[in-house]
Amino acid sequence: MIAFTPFIKTSTNVMSDLLGAANDLGISADAVDFDLLSYETYFKGTVDEEWQRLDNDDLLAHTSENDIRSPYFLLRQEYQIRIRPFKPHPYLDLRFSIAADKYKSKVVAIIDPGSVIPLKQGVQGWLNEAIRKKQLRHGLLIGIGESDLERSINRFLLTIQKEGPLSVPYRLPVAECFPPVPATDDKVILHYKNISKQNSLIEGVQPGDLILEYVFPLKGRDGRGCDGRHIAIPDPVSKYAGAILIDEETILSEQDETSIRFYAKISGYMQRKNGIFSISQELRIESASFRQTGSIEAGIDKEISLMVKKKNSSEDSIGTGVNIDVQKLDVSGTVGANATIQACELTIGAQTHKKTQINVTEVANIHLHRGNLTAKEANIETLEAGRVEADIVRVKKMVGGEIIARIVEVGTLYSNARITALESIEVETIEGNGNNLIIDPQAIQSYHARIEALEQEIRSATSRLKAQSKEYTTRQLSFKEKFSRIKQFQERIANARAEGNEPMKADIVRLQQYKIEAENLKIQSEALRNDEEQLQTLNAERDRLYEAHMHARITHHGIYNGHSRIVFVDPKTGQEYAISPEGSVTHIRLRPVGDEKRLLLES
Repeated sequence: MIAFTPFIKTSTNVMSDLLGAANDLGISADAVDFDLLSYETYFKGTVDEEWQRLDNDDLLAHTSENDIRSPYFLLRQEYQIRIRPFKPHPYLDLRFSIAADKYKSKVVAIIDPGSVIPLKQGVQGWLNEAIRKKQLRHGLLIGIGESDLERSINRFLLTIQKEGPLSVPYRLPVAECFPPVPATDDKVILHYKNISKQNSLIEGVQPGDLILEYVFPLKGRDGRGCDGRHIAIPDPVSKYAGAILIDEETILSEQDETSIRFYAKISGYMQRKNGIFSISQELRIESASFRQTGSIEAGIDKEISLMVKKKNSSEDSIGTGVNIDVQKLDVSGTVGANATIQACELTIGAQTHKKTQINVTEVANIHLHRGNLTAKEANIETLEAGRVEADIVRVKKMVGGEIIARIVEVGTLYSNARITALESIEVETIEGNGNNLIIDPQAIQSYHARIEALEQEIRSATSRLKAQSKEYTTRQLSFKEKFSRIKQFQERIANARAEGNEPMKADIVRLQQYKIEAENLKIQSEALRNDEEQLQTLNAERDRLYEAHMHARITHHGIYNGHSRIVFVDPKTGQEYAISPEGSVTHIRLRPVGDEKRLLLES
């Protein structure tokens, strides 16, 4: 142990003075330590000509935060220290380091798990002293911004007391002065990118959608570090001011103090042409494929028309596996395998692959269809082994395949086709064999769903009516027992008034109660009649629907060759009435004959 006589020194830079003392004594800096005897803090504000002494450690009690953050504010400390030989603390072995953010506006002590910290009286003071000495060695001010240091030390000691010695490094907050507030550069946010579906060529929007936003640059705020130095924050960068140009016919802008927000006036898709953002409702492309465009999923709720005009007829206009979801779609070429189309209105000028899935809420017009189609109305030039389910289907040529619809019209029917209808099937010419023309209401989804709903309504109404009828009967029987008393109360009240006396209040109240009960019974009786009528209406509608096959017909304007099967299916019993007609039979219907039903052939 190297010994020297301790001496007292006034310092403004403790670390520098410790190194100077070690150098003068010709010893290692590690052999020199110090005790802090006292310190004073001085500041000079923007309006102060002389240095002002800080009576306590609270700067805000003497000046404003704006002044403290100013580059013209000055802050310094003077320390009275005793420089002495280093000797370990007899009880405390605090192994820690001081860490700070890049501005030195926040300081923490990182305490190593190898520290020895005795839970003895006075340990709070020992920790505080050790931390402050380390701060001074790092050129940091003390006292300033340390309002929570005592609480942090107590919390740390409580942690040790409850959980035992540290197993991982502990971060103990020491001081926080005036952290700077970074400036925010201006930016453009493309909100419509988040609205639209992923991997889609176009970004569909609806009226009122927030589609774009220009966020103004925001100035930051200078700070003051725990070393007393000013922290300068540069001005924000403004790169995009005036960069957003819009079509005011389709996009609305609103501005406040933070940003300019742009909203869609109409539904459609976002586009930028010649630097101007606008919303368009018609998109023209040559083809849609995974590699070039990806899927196009704007949604049928947005008024977007997509036209796909393929110049090379040897390639698909809509490629394999592409999803299309728009309101109107017009495709000049072919649709590839595993493509999925969702639209309100559809036109396909060429053909669909057998593995195509198409859903159209209104009208579909297709030249050659081989895939799966559901629509409200379908008009097809040639149906070749494809499947169509719609309300109304019109096909000029049908080669195999299946149609399920309320009404079906076919020009020329070739072989192995299956047509199922609710109301009518009309065929101009049959030129092949193995066709099945079927009237089967239960095969029509809308019919089946309505029957199921009616059956449920009837069951519920019947159960409800049964319970209400039982309740009404009980109340009615109870009231009949009281009915004879009504006349007695009326006579007693009338006699009392005739004699010039006031009727008994109890008689008046009881009579009034009986009248109310009679009125309630009348109301309940009327409700029962209404419920009975409603049940009769439901039963009548169900019976009418169950007779749907009796009102349907199959029409053929050519000659049957005996190789087409005609079937009518009773929707209630599932019984089939079938025939393979020959010769000239224009209309085929199902008619009641006595207790049976028979097919009626009309020429």
